[in-house]
Amino acid sequence: MKLVPSVAYLRIQKQFYVGYSMALAGWVGEHLIIRKSIPKPSFMERALKKLGFSLAGEDIDDDNYTYFFKRKDIGISAYFEPSNELLFLQVYPFKKRIGSGVSVRAQYIEFYDQFVVSIEPAQKLPPGIKSIGVNPLILEDYYPISTPYWGMVHEDWESDLKMLVMRDEVFSDLERNEYRCPICFSELTIEDGYLRCHTCGFVYAGESEFDRVLSRFSLAFGEEEIIF
Repeated sequence: MKLVPSVAYLRIQKQFYVGYSMALAGWVGEHLIIRKSIPKPSFMERALKKLGFSLAGEDIDDDNYTYFFKRKDIGISAYFEPSNELLFLQVYPFKKRIGSGVSVRAQYIEFYDQFVVSIEPAQKLPPGIKSIGVNPLILEDYYPISTPYWGMVHEDWESDLKMLVMRDEVFSDLERNEYRCPICFSELTIEDGYLRCHTCGFVYAGESEFDRVLSRFSLAFGEEEIIF
């Protein structure tokens, strides 16, 4: 996978839904690795509040339940099926056809004895775009045997620091070609060896510069690393 096709897709289609799904998939993967279970609704509500979403409704059945969240003209549905260890998230627009949205699926695959967290488009991709550029997270015995292309998220839940630590070559492409923020599609600014988005607050750094960049920020307790 390459960075360029997915960013080109973002640039053409204005697919900032991919950005929300990246953050959500990261938190789901982190929960699976650390707590060895699919996140519960309370965890997802907390994560979505961090992205500015509020609870709009719920539909609870005997075997499954669905929660609906909204932020301005964007909606997110979270479908839980505990008996099958399945979590299905859909990010979609209120004012456009739902096909332009993006889905996040977290599921236990019994045949392979693996958990898989994937980001999938809700529609057929344009000609020449084979994927949205984000590989699935695959866990065996809760250990990642496949990680998404973008890298690691260094997250501090007690503060607003959200740092995406990218592979050096990916970060170089992002910096050199002046791409927009992969999370929210806003413009990025260059600040002493790292990139910052002043809209969503994410900071981007190459893996070789992680320690140096991190030392520039004052971190509170509760640091976590989230893979996506």
